[in-house]
Amino acid sequence: MALIHCPECGREVSDLAAACVHCGYPLRTAGIPARYALILEDAGPNPGKTAAILHKHLTLTQEEGRRLTEETPAVVVQGLTWAEACGLSERLGHACTCKMVRDKSVWTPEAVRDAAPVDLEQERSRASPEGRARPMNFWQTMGAVLAALVIWTLLLLWAGVLR
Repeated sequence: MALIHCPECGREVSDLAAACVHCGYPLRTAGIPARYALILEDAGPNPGKTAAILHKHLTLTQEEGRRLTEETPAVVVQGLTWAEACGLSERLGHACTCKMVRDKSVWTPEAVRDAAPVDLEQERSRASPEGRARPMNFWQTMGAVLAALVIWTLLLLWAGVLR
């Protein structure tokens, strides 16, 4: 178990929690992977190049891409999976400054400006199946129960309770 920062209130909470214990923000829902958004903070030294990259990799017109580069900070795209967000962030990274955040259904200008970027190491471990603990299957559970019974019996024998 690790402590992560709640995307809503910023306080520490367990990475295994379904919701923040402080504010109730849903951290994960069963079976539904987290979604991410990319926020363009600065269009970089060449906004035209950034607009062209946005046009190429997203379903945006050239005009929409140009408008996004002028209205920073702005939500470029939302509803991305971890892999999609990382891929797009890599493509945009050399041309502009953007941050990956947990997605919200509604973005106000204040929320866009104040959104805290996700901790990439924590999110990588949460998003990858290798980083998650899996429940034990039947045989693993039976083995654990039997091992506990053997240990308990040995402790009782050692303490002299069973003779």
